[in-house]
Amino acid sequence: MTTLEWVAVIGGLAMVGAGAVGLLRRRRAPARVPATTSTAAVAELLAGTARRRRHATPSSATTDLRSEVEAGNDARETEVDARHILDALADVRDACGGEEAVLWRWDESRDALIPASWSTPDADRPRHFRMEDWGPLARWAAEGRLVVFDGTDAQAAPCLAAAPLIDQALLVGVLTVSHAGGLAISRARAKDWMPRYARGILSLVTLSESRREYARQMRQSRALLTAVRQIGAHNTQDTLAPSLCETALEVSSAGAAALVRWRSDFQKGSVRFATHGFRHRPPYPLDTDTLVANACRDNQVLFLPDSSQLGPGVSLFFTGDGGWPEGSLGIVPLNRDGRVIGAIVVASPETDRITHDEVRNLTDLGVVAATSLEIVWEIDEVTRKASTDGLTGLVNRRAFDEHLKRLLNETDRFGQPLALILADIDHFKRINDTWGHEAGDEVLRRVSRKLVEGVRNVDVVARYGGEEIAILLPQTSLVGATDLADRLRHAVGAQPVKFKGEEIAVTISLGVASYPDAVPAREVLFRSADRALYEAKKAGRNCVKAVAVSASGGGA
Repeated sequence: MTTLEWVAVIGGLAMVGAGAVGLLRRRRAPARVPATTSTAAVAELLAGTARRRRHATPSSATTDLRSEVEAGNDARETEVDARHILDALADVRDACGGEEAVLWRWDESRDALIPASWSTPDADRPRHFRMEDWGPLARWAAEGRLVVFDGTDAQAAPCLAAAPLIDQALLVGVLTVSHAGGLAISRARAKDWMPRYARGILSLVTLSESRREYARQMRQSRALLTAVRQIGAHNTQDTLAPSLCETALEVSSAGAAALVRWRSDFQKGSVRFATHGFRHRPPYPLDTDTLVANACRDNQVLFLPDSSQLGPGVSLFFTGDGGWPEGSLGIVPLNRDGRVIGAIVVASPETDRITHDEVRNLTDLGVVAATSLEIVWEIDEVTRKASTDGLTGLVNRRAFDEHLKRLLNETDRFGQPLALILADIDHFKRINDTWGHEAGDEVLRRVSRKLVEGVRNVDVVARYGGEEIAILLPQTSLVGATDLADRLRHAVGAQPVKFKGEEIAVTISLGVASYPDAVPAREVLFRSADRALYEAKKAGRNCVKAVAVSASGGGA
């Protein structure tokens, strides 16, 4: 038998959360929270241990659907529950003539007892519990399911009495009461009363967790009803996708949510939106042999209370993404007229955090959202095709002109500079003449990809014409844009383009301008960058030239 594990670190102690009797049966591992015996802190312990509406790390891309009134009511109810438990421990301490009563919760994953609450005020851990002497006895009470005392003299008053908390044959924890000089009750009386005290404490914990579980289910139901009313009001993917992921977090206990679009006709998909709980930023394509792609292809709900059972090498969205190595995971395909059009993916870093009932909530959410999603995705597809270059996938010239006008207006309004880089593939005609137009197309695609990979999501990369590519950089100075242009130049030139067994060396020339820090007039921003590009070509190509400010506002 191992000795009792003392789990009490500065800034964090734990109290197991369960939310109703069913959670107690699973004996979930406690969450770490700041440790103290103030009512507010114990209320935080209780609130953090119920099955929460989401994990403690919220996404900045999502907002809380609960109203401030609901949040205030939850806080008040939790504080009342915490006060009841602290008062009950103080009553046990006083009834036994002890210095301290402690509620310990059993953590099966650690094979240890965790101090959850104690009667000593303003202490960050049990202050009077002699760990070396009494720790093994508390564990003995837990493992033996019996009342345990210190010492062997049946006539002497015990210094420690410990009784297990048992719920339907499952161990929940241990109640201890102690006094270094001896308790004020006899062993016989303690043996009779300690199980009663333990049952009373267990009833308080169970009732408070059950109440919070009921409140959680009511909040999730309200979130679904709210989603039904609001989803129809979203007419773009940019507003609908975050709203759905937000609602997915509200109707489950997940800490991360993602929305996937699936094309059944091509058996391909892509991640369109994800909260910050997932490491990689959308959009990006799904790989074929991944959990999400397989769930969409098979139209099969996937629910994993413990994702570690998948083992290494399993990918979630794309090959090598690491999957979801630890915690719980749910993948719910979205159906429309018998076709899978996408999926909602939710995850939590905690095992058993997401439940079957919550996966059903997500299924209901998918039924509500499928029609609106298909409509906005079809609109998005038409809009994307109208604004995208078919060869490179970059923004086309018409859309570039719209972005330029919008960003110039924002610059005038907020005062942050807007930089423009014009890039041209060196000797592109020679590439076409030597290797053919198919090779030229491949070079354009590869260069375009390198440029997109090298900029931010807020930047705009467009095929402006032929082999010329324009990059708009909001809130970027001339110096910053010039540095970026040189990095892009190196990135393109570092790897030749492979085409039908041949390696084609590719370089680019770049011209840079920025408004208003280098170009004082917005009307000449493009012309200035184009002149800088001309200077780069004139200087021998494969280089970067930045505009110089002139009195007329043009580039030199």
